[in-house]
Amino acid sequence: MCNLKKPASCKASGFFLALLFSTSQNGFAEQPSPFLTRNESPFSLIYGLPLASSALLINENNSRWVSSFNISNTINAQSNSTDDLFIDIETWHVNFLYDYGFKENWMLRLQLPYIIHSGGFLDAPIDSYHQALGLPEDIRPYFPRNQINIDLSHNNETLTDFDSKQQSLGDISIQIAWQAKKSEQHALSYWLSLKLPTGDEDKLTGSGTTDIAAWASMNWGLTDTRWLYGQAGMLYMSDSDTFRALQNNWAAFGNAGIKFQPWENIELKAQFDIHSALYDSELDFLSHVLQLTFGGSYNINKKHKLDFSVAEDIQSSSSPDVNFNISWWVYYK
Repeated sequence: MCNLKKPASCKASGFFLALLFSTSQNGFAEQPSPFLTRNESPFSLIYGLPLASSALLINENNSRWVSSFNISNTINAQSNSTDDLFIDIETWHVNFLYDYGFKENWMLRLQLPYIIHSGGFLDAPIDSYHQALGLPEDIRPYFPRNQINIDLSHNNETLTDFDSKQQSLGDISIQIAWQAKKSEQHALSYWLSLKLPTGDEDKLTGSGTTDIAAWASMNWGLTDTRWLYGQAGMLYMSDSDTFRALQNNWAAFGNAGIKFQPWENIELKAQFDIHSALYDSELDFLSHVLQLTFGGSYNINKKHKLDFSVAEDIQSSSSPDVNFNISWWVYYK
């Protein structure tokens, strides 16, 4: 997390952001594709909050396959007069995305997620990282490593409670996008997403409901090697049987990022993701989220690209302590 209690982490993020604004005279940068990240909290993954999406769509009759892997780790205990939460979990979230330009300026995306909740293996490395930099460990030292435990109650009624590994297919999404504007210096596209209830409510891999999201994505070239990108939209969530007592039906979401390409095969990116509260609760972990994702991409060749990134919780205790992302992009014509 980047906050006043973790100055070393803030300095590292600040250095990375400063590097993005350094000068360069190269002219080979292409329009950016965002990191395929979002709030990876188990209480967020079950809803149709979309991954960050590119403003520039693929051409007609072209296709693209993306394999994206997120691994997040968190431990948190919060309570107020009505709600109680304890969460100690590591979540592996695998997304398989297939994009197809089925018509000029139109693209179809199929998103197939698989979710695993477990005790994981990152507790020890995170503890060592905190100790090495002298960062506060909060409640981590008081609980066994690599355990899994989720317990959320509202007005003394248990909404979800499990302490064993859970895994299953998540909620599949079907998305359609329209290329409204495209040039060498900017791009604008509009997206619509339908999330289907294919996950399992009891395993916290789905909400058991259908969600709809709509948003706009934009790219804007600053120089030959630097780009701004972002998106903004709205999400409608149908009533979930599990969380109906707390769930909101509407949420706003967005992101904003900058890409710097110092070398032909290397891209550096920093991305802010935000969304309003998905739940009507005063618990921080169920409130609105602001996170920073930073990392880079390696362009292997014209058809293959790898993304590597780390996400930090900017607003303390509102999202997982850390999230790592690796994505492999494969382009076909």
